[in-house]
Amino acid sequence: MTRTPIRHAVVIGASMAGLTTARVLSEHAVMVTVLDRDDLPEGYEPRKGVPQGRHAHAILAGGARAIEGLFPGIMGELVADGAGLLDFNEGFWFQAGGYRAKSLIERQVVSASRPFLEGHVRRRLAEVPNVEIRSGCAVERLLATGGRVRGVRVFDGTTTSDVDADFIVDCSGRASQASQWMVDLGFPAPVVDEVRCDMRYATMVMRRSPSDLDGTFAITIETPPAGKRAAFLVPIEGNRWMLTMGTWFGVPAPADEAAFRTAVAELPAGDIARVLERAEVLSPVAHHRLVTSKRRRYEKLDRMPAGFVALGDAVCSFNPIYGQGMSSAVLQAVALGECVATMDNDVSLAKAFYKKAAKVIATPWSIAVGADFTFPECTGPKPFGTDVVNRYMRKVLIAARVSPEVNTAMILVQNLLAPPTALFKPALVLKVRRAARAVERGDVRPAPARPEPVVARRHAA
Repeated sequence: MTRTPIRHAVVIGASMAGLTTARVLSEHAVMVTVLDRDDLPEGYEPRKGVPQGRHAHAILAGGARAIEGLFPGIMGELVADGAGLLDFNEGFWFQAGGYRAKSLIERQVVSASRPFLEGHVRRRLAEVPNVEIRSGCAVERLLATGGRVRGVRVFDGTTTSDVDADFIVDCSGRASQASQWMVDLGFPAPVVDEVRCDMRYATMVMRRSPSDLDGTFAITIETPPAGKRAAFLVPIEGNRWMLTMGTWFGVPAPADEAAFRTAVAELPAGDIARVLERAEVLSPVAHHRLVTSKRRRYEKLDRMPAGFVALGDAVCSFNPIYGQGMSSAVLQAVALGECVATMDNDVSLAKAFYKKAAKVIATPWSIAVGADFTFPECTGPKPFGTDVVNRYMRKVLIAARVSPEVNTAMILVQNLLAPPTALFKPALVLKVRRAARAVERGDVRPAPARPEPVVARRHAA
């Protein structure tokens, strides 16, 4: 059967979701246009449409592998231009009352600010011949005829115009208006699952010296439910550290540098405080707040327009503290490409994509929502078995302090390289029980403050 080609695809939003989606569609559409309401920067400055861009971001290994597949060589370019490298065996990760053990894999991921990463991806996308990126264009609504979307109405700050397209992807983020647009066209809006996490974030940037820290990063997470703070010190471009603190459920995020120093000094591990004592602070404290994780259940809709899908945060926005949003969005873009490559551009394509996207979202959603439900203040639809899983995960984190095998399994799951079910394999469950019991009895000595680098086997990114 001959497939009808996509003549013109429009992607709404030039975030990581939109940029990678446009790259995927460039392989299948005659022309791809990316529309963003912001005036996109020439360099690597934060922008209004990405308020969380001033805070620490993680490129999980699963997402990095997908980005590299779309833009070959880009990870090397980021490093060559000054991005940091975060090595899981060369860092300080304090959680569940102790430092996590060394792992059995070599694992390095690129560490950079969100604007730096986004700027490099945007530059590479702009080099694709059949892609156009237009800034300062706010999409006001969808245009449709007979149940098929045929374009969008755009306001450029002065005039309103219509842009014709036979396939449109909404990557406009958490504030997506796609649900209302669908209602305006006579279709039902998706059911929305909201889980309250009540997160506050504060971030400072500091000058970095190789002598600051005997490792590539430092993470300290207080033990819930009493502990409600997590701090992340990661290297970014320009020989700088980015220090982000997230707080849950009413615990104030540091308001200024003095408050930041006080809060860091109160953490149960002193690695970050020692760096902050000597490092030169380069920026005022930036703040952000997110009250809920939100998942729009498009995959449950029976009726939807042809020629239109939503993707990334427009479908599911996670609590950012777990660093999964960008990677999930990129993997959704790859899933969309698989559908477009094999299906006609009708409503069955949209339905098939949402089923694939739901599978991509399932792992990070279960990790983020499950972790937030360790706090009694967390409210919203609780996945079945969450309390049982959380009790087991507490044992996993304790076991990860002394067991390289358990810590390795955790790293693979957290990096979206393995499903959460990998932590429930009988052999690993036995290791978890034995290791956690040994720690709790004081029979074994947990990992030292400075993990020793070791390579038992290599796991490719």
